[in-house]
Amino acid sequence: MAKLYFRYGAMGSAKTLNLLAVAHNYEAQGKHVYLIKPLLDDRFGACAIRSRAGLSRDADLCVGPHSEIDLKVLEGIDCVLVDECQFLSEKLVHQLRNITTDLDIPVICYGLRTNFKTRLFEGSKRLLEVADTIEEIKTTCAFCNRKAVFNIKLRNGEACSSGAEIELGTENLYQPVCCRCYEARIGSANPLRKDSVEIWFVRHGQTEANEKGILSGWINAQLTPKGIAQADALKPILEKEDFDGVYSSDLDRAIETARHAWGEPVQTASLREIFFGDYDGKPIREVDPEWVKKLYIYPDGFSSPNGETLEDVSKRITAFLDNLKPGRYLIVCHGGVIRTVSRQIGEDRFIENGTVLVMDWSHKKILRSIQS
Repeated sequence: MAKLYFRYGAMGSAKTLNLLAVAHNYEAQGKHVYLIKPLLDDRFGACAIRSRAGLSRDADLCVGPHSEIDLKVLEGIDCVLVDECQFLSEKLVHQLRNITTDLDIPVICYGLRTNFKTRLFEGSKRLLEVADTIEEIKTTCAFCNRKAVFNIKLRNGEACSSGAEIELGTENLYQPVCCRCYEARIGSANPLRKDSVEIWFVRHGQTEANEKGILSGWINAQLTPKGIAQADALKPILEKEDFDGVYSSDLDRAIETARHAWGEPVQTASLREIFFGDYDGKPIREVDPEWVKKLYIYPDGFSSPNGETLEDVSKRITAFLDNLKPGRYLIVCHGGVIRTVSRQIGEDRFIENGTVLVMDWSHKKILRSIQS
């Protein structure tokens, strides 16, 4: 009995070249093939089936989402070959399945298994469920020598996770990647890591208090023109990302930074800077020098006269972070807050104004930092 074959591979695995070679071999033996392709794949012309190696021929039938195959055209056909089968409807996959049993004609389908979000296409899913034979056409990762298993989508040369499932393109839009390189390039958008809480911490832009050396804990310091520019510079970086929530401290400098860098945030006092008590709002040069030394060292037990201790700050911030559901979040806050959180995962990071620190809170590790 004839079989239904699903031969899948990542981008660049020569699937179409394989199809054309099979067609040539059949015809070299005096046999007849019937070539099918989806209508929406018009990269090389409405009916052209073309490989990256430059070989091409026209399809005998182009199909849409509601197409059916007229079985009369298959009289005398020895093999049906289907290109880009991931775009087939489930109904058409069923018809191909029935062609093998009712007409005893083998059907060989070539296509992708998953989209750039690692999810099965409709046609591929059904073929995996009903095909007699499933074969992988292998290729290597575009960035290393491991086997490619996923396809990564590019936008302006960078990996992205948003957009329509079907967006036609070749090597300028998609590249084959192994799992490790996929994770390294897709970063926090990785659908395989959605069980964790990833935080994009942003320290607010420079303030007038920063510029003048004034201690600003809970006082409302305003952004300088440089601080606004730092926040604006973050916007093209952040707007490419998808966040499940955007939060900021309820202090003006954090709110304004969030508005310039992203949009309106959810404000919360839980993300406020450490309260410096009697020293809040005073120039650093006017406070106890020994206390200033401790401020820079940030030792356990550090506190201010009538202010918060590091333990106080840590408790309120941790309570907020631990309440977040798995996902990716943008948090615009303060240097002391970010330093306190980083110390909880075994590092001591004090970042500059307008800088991003990306952290996997669930697994307690810093992923990377980004400067505007």
